[in-house]
Amino acid sequence: MELTAEGKTPEYMALAGIKFKLTIPQFKNDSALKDQLLQGIKAGNMAPYYKEVCTDLGWAFDQKLYDAMAKENEERLAKFQEDDSETPVWQDRLDYLCSIGDKEAATTLATTKYEDSTLTTNRRLDAIFALFRIAYFHGCNVKDMGKAINKAHELVDKGGDWRSRNKLKAYEAIYCLAVRDYSRAADLFIDCVSTFESYELVDFGTIIQYCVLACALALERHALQAALRRQGAAVQALRSQFPELRELVESLHECRYADFMKSLAWVETQICVDPVFRPHYQHYVREARIKAYVQLLRAYRSLSLDNIADTFGVTREFIEEEISTFTAAGRLQCRIDAVAGCVVTGAGRGADADRSQLYQATIREGDLLLNRVKKLASVINF
Repeated sequence: MELTAEGKTPEYMALAGIKFKLTIPQFKNDSALKDQLLQGIKAGNMAPYYKEVCTDLGWAFDQKLYDAMAKENEERLAKFQEDDSETPVWQDRLDYLCSIGDKEAATTLATTKYEDSTLTTNRRLDAIFALFRIAYFHGCNVKDMGKAINKAHELVDKGGDWRSRNKLKAYEAIYCLAVRDYSRAADLFIDCVSTFESYELVDFGTIIQYCVLACALALERHALQAALRRQGAAVQALRSQFPELRELVESLHECRYADFMKSLAWVETQICVDPVFRPHYQHYVREARIKAYVQLLRAYRSLSLDNIADTFGVTREFIEEEISTFTAAGRLQCRIDAVAGCVVTGAGRGADADRSQLYQATIREGDLLLNRVKKLASVINF
């Protein structure tokens, strides 16, 4: 992904995604990915991370390589001395420990600084954000990411500055994606896209993609378009860098459901190898299809299965199975008329039904009120 000029994401952060891909069966023996990961480790002298990778991926451990990188790590760490610079030395040390993948030492230092009540709120928040990045980098540990978000909220509520509050939105938005809270994620991404500066976590391109994916599922058709139009940076990125995501949004808004299904198929190939989305990619794709079905069916009282299949560019058998499954699960308010070969929704009668229910409720409440007035009149002497 291309980065904007405003900031640059540390190169080592990309290695987590490469390592994750290598845990997926279809990429397990991908020599290009293996070489890319190893070269990245060597470039950063990431001795602790090298040991972790060898253990997790079953690589042969090169002791000579490890010793050379570990020596470089020791020499660098020995140079961190307390001084009067604007950035505390402990923060430089913490950043370096994170950059070499020393999870244990980085976690210990960050936790110590978070618990140090003599530090300013913003410094303690920096330590918490580091804890989040450690959890994110080392296997996308959702539990630890959630703990960091909760701690950050506790401190922000006590007086964090605008910068910390703004950063928290990006961090929390990614956490919300990891726990399928797409609605909350969408709100946070919309708020932070125009002021994004958390480049130490992810690049701007990733934020744009996550924003669009969350909004596509969480927002209604017109709200989705309106929200994205307000984000100039997002619109520009969709046009220049992510045409497939642009097509996903526009095809849904314009009711081009066959094109939407094609775009969704592309999205599936991307999110199934994403550390945040991988556990949920099938759920995401299913929810996106349900959203499209609801959007189409709400406009009709009934629609033939053949018509729906043609509209979505799939077979009648696929649509029949999908609608049967989602109807049984209570996700679609309709039924299949097997004899007529159509889906009956009852849409269009909704207004009449609502008026009828309101009339009946008014009659009942009127009767109750009349009875109460009669009882009251019997005991009061007018």
